[in-house]
Amino acid sequence: MKNLISLIVLFLFSTSICAQKKSKYNTMDKNISKHETRWDGSISYGNTIFIGDLSKTSTTKYLPNVALAIKFNKEYNPETSLQLSIITGKNSGENAPTSANIASINFRSQYTQGYIAYRKAITPTGIQIPQLHLHAGIGFYYADASRTWTLNGAVAELSDEVSSLVFPLGLELSYYFKEEWGMVLGVSNNIFSRDNIDLYESNDNIDQQLIINLGICYSFN
Repeated sequence: MKNLISLIVLFLFSTSICAQKKSKYNTMDKNISKHETRWDGSISYGNTIFIGDLSKTSTTKYLPNVALAIKFNKEYNPETSLQLSIITGKNSGENAPTSANIASINFRSQYTQGYIAYRKAITPTGIQIPQLHLHAGIGFYYADASRTWTLNGAVAELSDEVSSLVFPLGLELSYYFKEEWGMVLGVSNNIFSRDNIDLYESNDNIDQQLIINLGICYSFN
């Protein structure tokens, strides 16, 4: 019973303190509440560069690995927001044989990736000024991948589904011409939690992919 009375007294005391603080910072709260939660987003198109055991090194054998990204940002205040993204594109890579006795290995994949990230403004935000945002998060990667192994005319192929956690870290430079729309350039390095995204393992390095996109940003508010 004494414990119950003590808890009630503590609760009443805490409520009183909170009420005093609320009254003290009432003007500040009004100013903060003036910033409504905003939604904005972007649609961008670009290229994927795979960085792993079989890296994207050839410019003649494969076409550029295109990537389409759709992103939504829930802005809680001018400095911080939550980013939701889905990206679909292609990956490819190959080894660099140093002699005819070493097999030539290459891979290709069609992937889809989604992530959620914390997004932080590192420059002032507004209309007709360059805005730079940093984002970091966690997501999931899925791909249909194939690998081709060639040596002295012999060819072996392997196809498999690949999935992994992915940790994106990147920068976005945007410029709003008007309040509703603008242009955005994004660069993101995506680190995987496993080393066989390219269906090949030769060292202990974790596979990564670099995504560079250019597109249109827009505001829903």
